[in-house]
Amino acid sequence: MQILWYDYETSGHDAAADRPVQLGWQVTDPGMEPVADAESLLVRLPDDVLPSPGAMLVHQILPDLHQRDGISEAELANHLEQLIAPRTLVAGYNSRGFDDKFTQHIFYRCLRDPFAWQYADGRGRFDLYPVVLTYFVLAPEAIRWPEDHDGRPRFTLDRIGPLNQLDQGLKRAHDASSDVAVTARLSRQLALHDPDLFATCLKRIDKHFVTDQIRADGRSDGLLEVTSFAGWDQGFVRDLWIPFRLSERSNDYVAFDLNHDPQQVMTNLTGLVESHSIDRSELRKQVRALGIHTIRINAQPMLFRRATLEPHIKSRLDAFGRDEVRQNQHLDVWQHIQESPAFKQLYQLAVQVLAETEQALPDDVDFGLYAGNFLSTRDKDLLASLPLMDPEGLSQWTQSFDDPRYDTLLFRYRARNFPQSLTQSEWKLWQKTRREKLMGVHSTKTQANRVQDELVAISQRTDLEPNQIEQLEQFVMWLDKQPPV
Repeated sequence: MQILWYDYETSGHDAAADRPVQLGWQVTDPGMEPVADAESLLVRLPDDVLPSPGAMLVHQILPDLHQRDGISEAELANHLEQLIAPRTLVAGYNSRGFDDKFTQHIFYRCLRDPFAWQYADGRGRFDLYPVVLTYFVLAPEAIRWPEDHDGRPRFTLDRIGPLNQLDQGLKRAHDASSDVAVTARLSRQLALHDPDLFATCLKRIDKHFVTDQIRADGRSDGLLEVTSFAGWDQGFVRDLWIPFRLSERSNDYVAFDLNHDPQQVMTNLTGLVESHSIDRSELRKQVRALGIHTIRINAQPMLFRRATLEPHIKSRLDAFGRDEVRQNQHLDVWQHIQESPAFKQLYQLAVQVLAETEQALPDDVDFGLYAGNFLSTRDKDLLASLPLMDPEGLSQWTQSFDDPRYDTLLFRYRARNFPQSLTQSEWKLWQKTRREKLMGVHSTKTQANRVQDELVAISQRTDLEPNQIEQLEQFVMWLDKQPPV
């Protein structure tokens, strides 16, 4: 088993609309000892995507640079396939919430399986960010914690790294190779401080382990979850009663925050179900306000037995208002409900308020990764046989897919990565598609107006450094040279 630490710098925050402009990576052994130095490469954007000037100010990679020296997205997908070999643990910092989504979309647009890299042939994925939160809660002496002026901790790499001398000998922050090196060093420091806790956190990437946890303690004693969603005011923890799984979503368990009175929760749940006028977004907001959450067993949840908390950790959490006596009283009420006919009603209410609306295929196929059905066996075979890095072979491809997304994806893959493979009529069609995407005909995500509005907003800021002003001027000069929409 090897660990591949990776990080993207991107043209924006949306994994479907935006693209990586830099990939950084480092391979370590299971003990987080580097096998080789951290590396990085630039990635050029296709001509239907414009970079965000705000994102550029963060990573400081000018468009001239990544457009001149970068590889195509097809080459990036090929490189990722080589890096993510069998028996590789793909790891990062907040990678589940950000980088992994970009990887899924890269493989989707480049006609590879978007998800097999996460689990097939002994592969897995690991996010260090929730582990860092867990150490802050359960082993706070492991590292020094950066704080804002109000005393609240900050968990960003660009703050943790320098404070703990993890950036020695590296490039500036937000360079992808530096970020992966800091992440690997941070993981090693945590593991050396408390190897048992680190190993315990690592086990939670296995959904079967998490399921066993919930089955053992979720109903009887409840479980403590360390999560950023709990917020600083709760010390990043919430005590949960986890009674059942959603039958139609096998990876999702329903959890009830033990700070909330069960009888009041039941009453309010009934009211929400009977209120037909409330829209789905407001419903989700009110469900969260009742302390009802979803635990996704394949998302590395940091769940721990409540009974095993050390006394000094309990005291620390008490300072955030954690009232274990009241929570246990609520747990007793939930267990009484569990043994009554009301339990069936509770399940039915939870299913109704947590139901997900069926997603229709979006107008723009680039945003269709999570919509539609799973690929048919025939489509999987067709994708496996595509000459993905051969422009001539792609241009001669005549097969059609069962899934309507993939004929369009194939055309866009050729246009973005191998424009020389297009016929004259195909080139005209691509220019029409490019114009529609940049002008926001089907989506506002990549339209030129977004970039212009962002430039206007940034120009009104008073906190820009001279080098940032110079970078913005260079960005505008590059933008003015781009082909007309």
